[in-house]
Amino acid sequence: MFELRQLTIGRLLDEITARHPDRPAVEYLGRTVSYTELDLVTDTLARGLLALGVEKGSHVGIWGNDRPNTLYILLAIVKIGAVAVMLGTGLQKTEAEALITQANVRYLFFDEGFRGVSFADIIPEMSIEGLKKAVYMGPDVLPGFLSLDGLYITAKAVSDETLSRVKQSVTPDDWDTILFTSGTTGAAKGVVTTHFSRVNTAFAHVEALRACPHDRFCIVTPMFHCFSLTAGVLSALIVGACIYFPANRRTGTILEAVSVDRCTVLSAVPTLYSALIARDDIGSYDLSPLRTGFIGGSSYTAEFFKKVENVMQFNLLPALGQTEATAGFTFADYDAPLEVRANTIGAFMDHIEGEIRDINNNEPVPAGMVGEICIRGFNVMQGYYAQPELTETVLEPDGWLHTGDLGFLDENGNIHMAGRLKELIIRGGENISPGEIEDTVMSDPRVRSVKAIGVPDAHYGEEICMCLVLQEGVSMTDGEVRDLVGSRHAYFKIPKYVLFFDELPVTSSGKIAFGKLRETAGQMLGKNMDLQ
Repeated sequence: MFELRQLTIGRLLDEITARHPDRPAVEYLGRTVSYTELDLVTDTLARGLLALGVEKGSHVGIWGNDRPNTLYILLAIVKIGAVAVMLGTGLQKTEAEALITQANVRYLFFDEGFRGVSFADIIPEMSIEGLKKAVYMGPDVLPGFLSLDGLYITAKAVSDETLSRVKQSVTPDDWDTILFTSGTTGAAKGVVTTHFSRVNTAFAHVEALRACPHDRFCIVTPMFHCFSLTAGVLSALIVGACIYFPANRRTGTILEAVSVDRCTVLSAVPTLYSALIARDDIGSYDLSPLRTGFIGGSSYTAEFFKKVENVMQFNLLPALGQTEATAGFTFADYDAPLEVRANTIGAFMDHIEGEIRDINNNEPVPAGMVGEICIRGFNVMQGYYAQPELTETVLEPDGWLHTGDLGFLDENGNIHMAGRLKELIIRGGENISPGEIEDTVMSDPRVRSVKAIGVPDAHYGEEICMCLVLQEGVSMTDGEVRDLVGSRHAYFKIPKYVLFFDELPVTSSGKIAFGKLRETAGQMLGKNMDLQ
């Protein structure tokens, strides 16, 4: 069992640098930076931030792609006790403007942009009260903006003694980040966490992965998500492992990161794993360096889990997590049999409390009964930034977090997922977990992805709509889908509607965009989904 430690992220980096000064810390495009160099670079940037006027507690936005500079700025920010506000690269102008304003960002670091959208073109058009400075952290120099090179020069105005004094003032209970939830069902909310929760949750991930200094973590999910930041970047730092940034997220590039650059840890969402194993040439890549990795972020079937592990030949680990819980809070044992890892999400991690509660009376339910997964402990968020009313909807005064996830405990203490509370379908008073009927439909090899949603119905309150994507070159009828569900489930779980899609809408983290899917399905069916 890992021990809870009173550490800031800055002091953690100091410890690891002293222990592994010459080990590779970061690798990108063939260039490697040692832990000593990482510590020096981030200290210099931290002095630059102080020279710029950033103070302990200042909110500093990062709007950048997954590259070393993004990591360096993040570490520099938290070293001096400022709060890193991570912004999704896929945000459009109005979205970014709203989140920057909502999070009270005073300084903003950005790079070139994403998918043809230039951040430098967008930022001057924004109306953001209180924004003091925008700094370009991309390559070269951008007219009209301070560059990282300029920040390095500015850093000379701040002494090492001043930096040391500021770093020493940072405590484990200080905020480290504001991360925005994916917003699959509604508007994004800014989740506040502390150094203590981030560092110790990362320790839990390290223990689950059995990570060591010789590991190489391939970062394939965005750093503006808790999964990548905690299970990837910080977990690697804790053990003195290497953080490897692939040049891009194309499947071939990721497979080469394993076969050529010898990455050993790969954690991803199911959609990425699906794309990797779908490649006809995957057998031509040497995946023997790959040792382990997490799968999480959205639902998958046991058959899919087994296929990923079989094709990629590594020890795949299920986990349940969310931004409000800093990252993962359930893990399967590394040595657990495949059947256990494929069919459960493991058990609650050490040092926290976990219960399955009745969705009607909030009381704990016995093993085998589906309820809401609730947790309490060091990893639970401080709250949603500047949104106390929303915080109260999920966080009880005594510290219990309502995760919104449905599941049940088996006789061995392992948790089985049963969907999301907001996605629960209630037809004629019967509670229907989408996950169970989705698993049934996914068992047909013709189906590539599926999502069951509830649509308004005048008589039953809700009816089931099954949204499917088929494999290429195959066909399936509405009747076949209904017959398949009806062969394994009660009559009231048979979908009234079946819709076929080329692709299901997803968020930037690879999760199915539930709100967008409901909106699209409503348009296709001529239903007013707001009535639900």
